[in-house]
Amino acid sequence: MNLSAQSQGNINQILNLVELAEDKSSTQRKFLYEKIGNFLIDDEMSFSTAEKELMADILCRITSDVEKSIRTHFAKNISGRTDIPKDLIIFLANDEIEVALPILHDSGILEETDLIKIIHTRSSQHQLAVAARGNITTSVSQALCDTDDSKVCVCLLNNHTATISENTLEILGHKSETITAYQKPLLNRPFLPNHIAEKMYRWVSMSLREIIVEQFDVDPQILEIQQNEREHTIRSISNVMDPSEMLVDKLHAAGELTAGFLLKSLRQGEIDLFEITFAKLLNLTRIHIQNILYIDDPQRLAVACKALKLDRVIFATMLDLTIASNSSKNQISPEEKDDVIAFYCLLKTEAAERALKNEHFLSGEIKYYETN
Repeated sequence: MNLSAQSQGNINQILNLVELAEDKSSTQRKFLYEKIGNFLIDDEMSFSTAEKELMADILCRITSDVEKSIRTHFAKNISGRTDIPKDLIIFLANDEIEVALPILHDSGILEETDLIKIIHTRSSQHQLAVAARGNITTSVSQALCDTDDSKVCVCLLNNHTATISENTLEILGHKSETITAYQKPLLNRPFLPNHIAEKMYRWVSMSLREIIVEQFDVDPQILEIQQNEREHTIRSISNVMDPSEMLVDKLHAAGELTAGFLLKSLRQGEIDLFEITFAKLLNLTRIHIQNILYIDDPQRLAVACKALKLDRVIFATMLDLTIASNSSKNQISPEEKDDVIAFYCLLKTEAAERALKNEHFLSGEIKYYETN
């Protein structure tokens, strides 16, 4: 068969496929999907780029009428190929996770911008699939880190082929003070900068401290001195009058007053220490903080935490702990909690800071929406 005859034969086959696509019966569309799929992966067939793109367009149009198992099987068959139209690959990567998974994991056709868009618009399961992908770039890693999803970030840290910038590692290292799931994966990453491991030494467990001493170029004596001095300071301040307030002042002056310390004091039931720390971090009075914490309006806590630029996971933890620690406070339903967390994610830091300058809001006289 000469080239012209073969081309004409291809055109005739595609015209037949287009005609079949008008039949909306599920059986016919299943047949059509499999038929086109076989054409695209059959190395004996010789279709032009334009012809493949036309067939890919037909697949995209009929996919909603085809069973997920068939789409998944097709996605697995083409995930490692480089001769499939990119629009079809992107379409499948945005399908349900069972279909998208092999594409997100293996397809070399997806580019950095495609992956970042999927991270921004698709589910956490899609984000996890991207996080496990081989050799992802610093920009993709940054987008994954920006999701603030601890499972996604742990998956990224465990992916040793992923390129993660030092700035992103520093952010995750800082968050590891309160998100303990980050600690071991961070310390096990190849080429983790020494200064990140040294800083983490202050809050990780004894077993992880041993890893830091063994695997990183840091002086264990200096690390021990830093830890001993901090513990001595806490003990000495605790022996004087009004220890909580003096401890907070001392830690604040030393730059040691962190979200991790705030959360730890709440977890341990040190309510005085928690309130004083919260007030110091926000430069508010303790009365203001009590109005924020104990008035039955969880959005007030969201505003205060957003002004501190706390991680979404930390805010959710603080919300649970503050409700649990105050028996007089009404419990909130899972749906109400989801609404508060959604409010927190949408809230802008600048707007939260403005609200905390409003005396009527601080005194509990008005709600957040009335501050603007």
